[in-house]
Parts: sequence; C-alpha cells; structure tokens
Amino acid sequence: MLLYEMFAIGIAVVLLVAAIDGLAARVMGPEETALLRLARAAAAQRRLVVAAAQQERDARAAAAQRRLVAAAAQQDDWIWRCLKRQYEDALAAPLSPRLVTLITQLETQGVSA
Repeated sequence: MLLYEMFAIGIAVVLLVAAIDGLAARVMGPEETALLRLARAAAAQRRLVVAAAQQERDARAAAAQRRLVAAAAQQDDWIWRCLKRQYEDALAAPLSPRLVTLITQLETQGVSA
C-alpha cells in the first residue's frame, strides 16, 4: 500500500469517528452528554495522575543513579589517593645496603655486557 493510500485511509477513519461521535451527541440528551464529559474528564485525570507518578519515579531513579555515579567517583578517587600514598611511601623508603649492592652489580654487568 502506498503512503498516500494509507494517509487517505487514516483521514477516512478520523472522519468516520468524528461523524459517529457527532451522531451520538445528537442522540444523547444533556444528562448523557454531561455523563460522557465526566467520564472523559475522569479518564484524562487518571492519565495525568499516572503521568505525574511516572515522572516522580523517573526523578527518583535519576537521583539514585546520580548518587551511584558520585559514590563510584568518590571510591575511584579514594583508590587513586591510596595507591599514590603507597607509591610515595615506597619511593621515600631507604634501600637496604644489600639491595643497593645488588643494583650496583646489575648495573655494572649491564654496562660490561
């Protein structure tokens, strides 16, 4: 089916629904029309309540996700600081005389080889 045919069918359906709705309004009296309006308003109100509840759930989920990301970043920062301190402590510690001798021997062997 071509696009314009689908579009024409869609317009026909909308017009048919509007015509049926108009006929129903003429057949119904004022009380039925008022009840129909109340039913439509109640349905619209339920949709608004559902949408507001969904927005609240989405906001809570987004806030929880932000807290998780912040906690992960804080943990990464803590790990980085811990590793940095360990590295700095390892560099600051004096080497044992035996280790200095071994390093000197290795360097000497590397130069002569």
